[in-house]
Amino acid sequence: MVEDDLPENRAREEIASAEGFLSDQVAGFGAPSQAEIAVTKGHAFQTIGEEAQARDADLIVMGAHRRRYLRDVFIGTTIERVTRTAGRPVLMANSKTGERWRKVFIATDMSETSGHAARKAHALGLLDDADVTFIHGYAPITRQMMTHAGIPAERVHEETEREFQSTRRELGRFIQKLDLGNLSYSARIIEGVGADAIAGLAEQARPDLLVIGTRGLSGVKRLFLGSVAQELMGSLEIDILAVPPQA
Repeated sequence: MVEDDLPENRAREEIASAEGFLSDQVAGFGAPSQAEIAVTKGHAFQTIGEEAQARDADLIVMGAHRRRYLRDVFIGTTIERVTRTAGRPVLMANSKTGERWRKVFIATDMSETSGHAARKAHALGLLDDADVTFIHGYAPITRQMMTHAGIPAERVHEETEREFQSTRRELGRFIQKLDLGNLSYSARIIEGVGADAIAGLAEQARPDLLVIGTRGLSGVKRLFLGSVAQELMGSLEIDILAVPPQA
């Protein structure tokens, strides 16, 4: 992308320079001969989405956003805005190694949105030959309520365990219904909900890729499952695939 407010001569120079750099980069990757390079003028997030739609892209891959703190507070980062508006899966590449993914976490709240994210990651081949773990966070409400009511600890433990086992069975049924073929996976339930719970586990377990769904809202409202995806994309140093709801 070249900003569209540059003088015409300067814009042509920028485009030519970018095309030359990208050609060398693509050649270095050993990309197929049909790979195409496109350098255009416009607002980055808007034009990226338009190009992806025009080419019927399955996936948009972007480097980790450059955090420009004050500006980001008001308009958000380019990658966050692309995720919000393009209507396609966006892979934010944070990893500096470029090695294949061996450990993949799929965050799920057992909603159709998170189920669609898992199916899309599988369809794109991003889960192939990886150690896949579904992550579900929950808050043991029963324990909190019973403890507050002064119920004996033994009884609280029994009810908490029953609630946990119920959640475990529900999660198992949810994953089975995703119809992911012969995909080998495990599931893990963590205490806590939201970005902090997922980030804490990710920082401890160090997955190579985190898959998370986004929830679509109309108008100018943001897309994320609450603000979970947005917070994770802005804080974690791992690759993140953000998948919008199915159209």
